[in-house]
Amino acid sequence: MGRWAAWRSPRYEGLAVGQEQAIRRMAGAMARGAALVGVVVSVLCIGVATLVQGVPGFYGSGLGGLLATGSALLTPVLMLRTTTLEPAIVMLASFVGLITKAIVLLAVLFTLGNMAGLHRMSLALTMLVVLVATTAAEARAGSRIKILIGSDPVPPSA
Repeated sequence: MGRWAAWRSPRYEGLAVGQEQAIRRMAGAMARGAALVGVVVSVLCIGVATLVQGVPGFYGSGLGGLLATGSALLTPVLMLRTTTLEPAIVMLASFVGLITKAIVLLAVLFTLGNMAGLHRMSLALTMLVVLVATTAAEARAGSRIKILIGSDPVPPSA
């Protein structure tokens, strides 16, 4: 297994038994996927904004990419904090993470959007594109985790 494949899909020993192990694996996969996609999309947006708007575009897009990629890790963190609670609470925490992420990014946009030296449209577009891309990466990573639903596996009798 190559170095990048190992980072993307760590090897787990055995089945995930119980909600806590399953959520930990899912949150880890979501965080890795969101971080990787966030960095790649941010770099692309920074390059385009720099070409189109120059230094203000670079600063605006760089700040937007940094904030949006960092906020993408909020949902997996909230999921990890709620691993021992009921499944409905874990789902609520992940939804609250998404909503909080959007509200924080809008507040940042309206607060920092008028700063001198930042191109507001580069900041806004980068945050929007990275938010959508990282949310899609989290959803894809979360859906690819194989979870066994049912009772604990019983070892076969000898």
